[in-house]
Amino acid sequence: MNDSRLTALSAAAFADALAYSRHYNLRLLARPTPIKTEILFLLTEDNPEIIEDYPEDHRGPSCLIWGITDNNGRVGHLVCSNPPNSGIITAYFPADTEPDLWENNYRRRIRSQAQ
Repeated sequence: MNDSRLTALSAAAFADALAYSRHYNLRLLARPTPIKTEILFLLTEDNPEIIEDYPEDHRGPSCLIWGITDNNGRVGHLVCSNPPNSGIITAYFPADTEPDLWENNYRRRIRSQAQ
């Protein structure tokens, strides 16, 4: 982890101190979504990467994190609010929700959703 945000998010996950947004909780009911144990694995056991930054997001500065969610190598994406307000805004499995938007094992966006 070469980014202090990842270190802080990992520490918050270990301490069970991540806030989970209402949006995240609603998505749990609507689509395949990484659950807390998978998010913990992604942030602490894997080598997560920040693949997009959203400094001007209306919910506050945030970032998109790529990582592996389990021992089977399933890729997950987390949109997290930047520390010190560490939290999960949303989480998803890109292979299930938007596979055509990504390349390089879901690390790089190839087109926007609006296209």
